[in-house]
Amino acid sequence: MSALSDPIRTKAHVLRSLRALLDAEDFTELVTPVARRADLGPGRRASVDLHEGRHLRAMIGPALRVNVSAGLARVYEIGPCFRPEPPDALHATEFTMLDLYAAHLAFEDLIDLAWRLVGPHLPSYTPEQLSIAGHVLDEFGIDLRTEPVSGLHPLMAARIGADQSEPFRDVLGRYIALELETNTNGRAVFLTDYPTGGDEPCARLTPGTAVLERFELIVDGIEIVHGYTDETDRAAFTERAKAVGLYDDEQRLAQEAIETGTVPADTAGLGVGIERLCAASAGLRDITPFLQSPQF
Repeated sequence: MSALSDPIRTKAHVLRSLRALLDAEDFTELVTPVARRADLGPGRRASVDLHEGRHLRAMIGPALRVNVSAGLARVYEIGPCFRPEPPDALHATEFTMLDLYAAHLAFEDLIDLAWRLVGPHLPSYTPEQLSIAGHVLDEFGIDLRTEPVSGLHPLMAARIGADQSEPFRDVLGRYIALELETNTNGRAVFLTDYPTGGDEPCARLTPGTAVLERFELIVDGIEIVHGYTDETDRAAFTERAKAVGLYDDEQRLAQEAIETGTVPADTAGLGVGIERLCAASAGLRDITPFLQSPQF
């Protein structure tokens, strides 16, 4: 029976496989609140009418990170997330994520773990890596390992026909989607070496460069996994996060836990879109068959 004709069993098989590998790797499964106290700003979380007001999480990460400790160095959660945006074939108002955090996990080991999690469900693909910093050097002549990122903004904007006044965060995201992700048809590509100034300010900056320890796994043009090692310099993280409007109460709580020594600064995390992984495993570009009981 094909994955498309039996999506419930397909999703159940994927979840069992993910849990089995993580349990074997000494990860502990946790459950963190779906309804959070913090409102992270316009359009980022849907509100719900619960005691004292709550907001449905759009991602699991921050609450998971603060559970990492000396006695619980590897944790994960598989659960629902909510996005207040119009649904389409690849997006839903309610979807399932696997998020994990681990202490002292190197960046290349994080990439290896990501493929060991999703690779068994993508047997027709061989993973590749593409350095965005390398691409930038080839296309624009800017070496992000030795030069600042500021000169890249107008060049990328001109390449994709964006307004020069558009924030670099938005220009970078659109450029990567148009110039790199669309070229992954029939391929599984780890995009690495992201420039600073994008939408992951918590990712660790390689010292002396404008390159982040961040990756996205793009399969056939669709993001399946994202991951990064966390910035250990609180001042640098706060400055970068505020510059792109992504410093919030939950990030502050995580930083405070690090300062008190209850959470190690040297952590790494990744997230997997479960319905997208199921769709990719079935050769589909539509997550709808794998969503939770749509008739309700």
